[in-house]
Amino acid sequence: MAKVLAIASPADLDAVASIYLLKRAIKDDVEVKYLDHSVIDTSEADYILDSPHGRARIMRFDHHDTKDWTCSAMKVVEHFGMGEPERRLAEAVCWQDNAGWRSLGRDGMDNLLDTALKSLMVAGHKPDEFDRVFKTIFDAMLTKFEEDGRVVKQIGDSIIFRSENNEVLTIRGDFPKDVVFQEFSPQFLVKVSKWGISVTRTAKLQSPDLNDFKEHIGKLDKKHLDKWFFHPQGFYLGYATDPDKNERVPVDPITFSRDLFSFVNGKQNPA
Repeated sequence: MAKVLAIASPADLDAVASIYLLKRAIKDDVEVKYLDHSVIDTSEADYILDSPHGRARIMRFDHHDTKDWTCSAMKVVEHFGMGEPERRLAEAVCWQDNAGWRSLGRDGMDNLLDTALKSLMVAGHKPDEFDRVFKTIFDAMLTKFEEDGRVVKQIGDSIIFRSENNEVLTIRGDFPKDVVFQEFSPQFLVKVSKWGISVTRTAKLQSPDLNDFKEHIGKLDKKHLDKWFFHPQGFYLGYATDPDKNERVPVDPITFSRDLFSFVNGKQNPA
């Protein structure tokens, strides 16, 4: 049986990810060629990815024919009806490919995935090595995304306080912060577990400074105030407990969360 031939534009993050997802979707032996667009223009292949040129015998996956903020990797995901983990991977690729750098504080597409690929190029590695290295990276990312999907319902069932406009969200359990912020979008996340209690401000906000909440904590827990940690940059505070010593969180989580909400609401909406 002949190999399936897939050709793609000169290797960039979208092209490499599109090839990876295509291989995952069709589960056939795929021969891959990364070619210059001028070469693709006169070429024929079963699949053409991330290029508007050439003749595709089966399917072309390219985002240059639309004004939508998408990428070729996402076109592969959508065509084959792939799962949420694959969609999240494609979203990461689309972020870079559609000038996600605009949300950074300086020019340049300083996306870690894209930078890793360009580093391989500068170091003299060949396209087949790109595919091998990124298969390991992408496999690991999908494993994490699958695990994220499994814990989302657990997180939802573990919410013990949530303000009306999602300023403060409190969960019982040591769940990954990145999943909570991505799926539930709180402004301030309170985590309560056998390891203690903590507050983390979303990276989207620069205020209020959680150091200013120290006075409120002093009223709730004057006895242990010196054991609380306040990050100098004001985005985090916490109190650690040792479950082996039967230590407990020194404040009532609900009362604490309500006080935090009042503090946050007052700082963001001054009288």
